[in-house]
Amino acid sequence: MEWRCRQEIEDALWHAARKQLRPADLARKALLRAITERTALYTTERSELAAVARSTMPGVDLAARALFFSVADAAKISIPLSELAGRDCLPSQESWKVLDLGAGAGAMGLGLLSFLADHHPGLSVHIDAVDLDAGALAVYSGALHALGQSELDLGRLSIRTIESGACDYQAQAGEYDLVVVGSMLNELPESERLALAASAMSAVAPNGALIIVEPALRETSRALHRVRDSLVATGTTIFAPCTHSQPKCPALIDERDWCHEDRAVVLPSRARQMAQTTGLRDGSLKFSYLVARHSDERLVVNDVGEALRVVGQPQRGKGQRECFICGPNIGRRRLRLLKRNRSSKNRKLERAHRGDVLIVEDIAKSEPPPERLEIGKEQRVGLLRPAELLDS
Repeated sequence: MEWRCRQEIEDALWHAARKQLRPADLARKALLRAITERTALYTTERSELAAVARSTMPGVDLAARALFFSVADAAKISIPLSELAGRDCLPSQESWKVLDLGAGAGAMGLGLLSFLADHHPGLSVHIDAVDLDAGALAVYSGALHALGQSELDLGRLSIRTIESGACDYQAQAGEYDLVVVGSMLNELPESERLALAASAMSAVAPNGALIIVEPALRETSRALHRVRDSLVATGTTIFAPCTHSQPKCPALIDERDWCHEDRAVVLPSRARQMAQTTGLRDGSLKFSYLVARHSDERLVVNDVGEALRVVGQPQRGKGQRECFICGPNIGRRRLRLLKRNRSSKNRKLERAHRGDVLIVEDIAKSEPPPERLEIGKEQRVGLLRPAELLDS
């Protein structure tokens, strides 16, 4: 399945950027250079991000963030939203109140609206957008108002922009149906990161959810795994991506491990052209994420075997198929199917991709579990794609 951000989202951001920025800031050559420079900072020099925001060309940098990165990242939130929807765990009311922490130019909030236009038409949304960057908030607000005038099938849209640090914003307990935090926890020291996650969770309504999206780097992903563990320790339910409630994330046991997503994406027209010109995107969404809830519903309801999340892209070798999985009672392990053991009962394993869930029956229990789990010829393997249940 290919994920997407609707063209109307990109059009709205361009409309807002033209009102907020100078024509020189939107010039193609300068914009492409700014995209290339910020990509290097995102992947190798994250400590310098704040300095770039205060650079001598802040308008061009804002244009790059709004018109490329916000558009390219907007589809990421569709995966956790689809997983929630597939289990009927999205808020049921016809009007949502959303808190967007570290909102920037609106990647998460606008991505939410793109998802709702496809799957929940007519839903009204109010967004409280919190960020220190007044310019980015102005673009976000302008884009949302432009969407309100577009042909997208959405209900009433409104936004309140709050120029504040995410850690300083005080929300009432249970105030929001959805709290989103997009690619900003990694900019905080760990103590502030954990405190912000706890504060954000307290702002979630009883039937709502907290969605955190972070870059797919080892350092940032492992930091998110520690956030997961801190939330579990407070009694919070981790809805996704985990299929288990273990108090310690298995990916943290070995410092070489981390868990992230890699999903196919189709970008809107302008972002697609800029990605092709710069060579910076390969048609995939790479990110780590966490969905937390107060209620006990989980990603997978299963009573016939072990629900094992595929956390690494399966590999074909000579006479075998192997992938990394993570699940209850098992932790993070390699799972292997040898060619001589292929059968109609386990063949679905060969169709698995990163992010899928395998339902594996009759796993032999041992302490400690073996480093590699072997699938036998008579062992039944089911396949579930949680993010695609909404469209099934």
